[in-house]
Amino acid sequence: MKYTLIGLAIAAAAYGAGTFFEWLSKPRKAKRGGFRDWVKDPDWKKEAAAYFDARDAVTVPDDISAEEIQRMVDRLFAQKDENFNFKRLSLVGAKAVPFLLRALENSAAVTASFGDDAHFGEEKTPFERICKLLEPVSPPEAARPLIAYIDHQNPEFRKQAAQVLGGIGTPECVEPLRKALDDADEYVRCYALRGIGRGIEGKRCAKDFLDALFPAVMKDLTRDDDAPRVLLAMDAERALPILLSPEHFTVENRAVCDILCALNMVGCKIPHEKLLPFIAAVKPLSGEYPHGREYAEALTAYASNPDAAVERILRAELKSPDEYIQVTAAEALGKLAGINDARTVIYDALDHLEFEELIPHHRHYFSASRYDGEVMNGGHSQYFVNSSGRHWKDALAGLKVIGAVGKAEILREAVAVFGAAGPSTEGKVRHRQLAAFTPEQDQALEALDAKYQKCKECVGALLALYALEYKEHFVATKTEA
Repeated sequence: MKYTLIGLAIAAAAYGAGTFFEWLSKPRKAKRGGFRDWVKDPDWKKEAAAYFDARDAVTVPDDISAEEIQRMVDRLFAQKDENFNFKRLSLVGAKAVPFLLRALENSAAVTASFGDDAHFGEEKTPFERICKLLEPVSPPEAARPLIAYIDHQNPEFRKQAAQVLGGIGTPECVEPLRKALDDADEYVRCYALRGIGRGIEGKRCAKDFLDALFPAVMKDLTRDDDAPRVLLAMDAERALPILLSPEHFTVENRAVCDILCALNMVGCKIPHEKLLPFIAAVKPLSGEYPHGREYAEALTAYASNPDAAVERILRAELKSPDEYIQVTAAEALGKLAGINDARTVIYDALDHLEFEELIPHHRHYFSASRYDGEVMNGGHSQYFVNSSGRHWKDALAGLKVIGAVGKAEILREAVAVFGAAGPSTEGKVRHRQLAAFTPEQDQALEALDAKYQKCKECVGALLALYALEYKEHFVATKTEA
């Protein structure tokens, strides 16, 4: 079962879902399918890497002619994206806007369809391609032609138009976005919220636009994930009392976890008179979905506004049967000690150091974390076929030092499947080793995957406690302004 689509998920994660499936749709010598093909045929991975290297090398001249831009826009109506046309056109940027707006006047923008031949993540119509190219620029002149699509019978067109209109953020976009935010289709609402959020990030949304849409976004607080975050971005001072009102800040609100996430994201200190009664109400329900996540987010909020009891409560939750709560409690203890994000500290170090130059604490944390994430996602074959697999020795050492001795033993057994020499640290060689595995070796790795899933050691919590023990290495250093 594992050898079906998991390889596609790996590649989609590595290259981006849309672009990976764009590559997958290209003609090739032999038809290939899922993860078994990815592992058993190293040339397939090599082919994918070559494709994406070529795509990433695409450039356009600064003095690109109007005629060439028009030819590129015309090719948006062809099903096959030859010569990385979409990528090239995205690099043209604002210069392409007049041509894209004229393309919207072409009836084929919505009547043409790439249909069932379009893979997941690929654009299914020229209209979708045009909107994706307009969205990063969000030109005000695109508002008028896109407004008509808010009433389109096809929700695919409504959601694309809503996202671009949200990013434009001018007064004429208000009424169509009110419609989109009240659309029966949740994806239309989600895309409208996403567009508004991106417009705010890009400083394109006018204040009167945000003020006018504030009530419409507020209506979505009980049904759409992004609504609390967008409401805070629109006007934090106005949003906070609404988010913490008895109507919304309650276990009866199924969207309260999104409210907590949004408040935690902006570092809001929730007053104890609001937070502690919520914690008391949600804790008895924490064994049920979605209350476990709500309780975990509330613990994170508690660590942001602690009192004398917080450490005792957090340490008690290290024994929670819910792994997510365990991890959250451990990370919240780190937060009390000044550790805001141990992973970011390591990634910041990797910006100017090679992996081998990291201090042992960082190598252990990083490697054990990557191993756990890969195996939990797609098993040991995924771990060893990806670049993370070259750090298996550090992962083994890391699992031991954090106290995950059972999972360290599983990794040791997985390494032994490769034979006496073990997995190569060189990616291409390691991939060839996996490709040459016998059915018995494949089955041995699959058995270890199942064993890993059953092992009760919580690597995420143990990593957070390890960072806490050696906090001097995991607290971000302040840089000079």
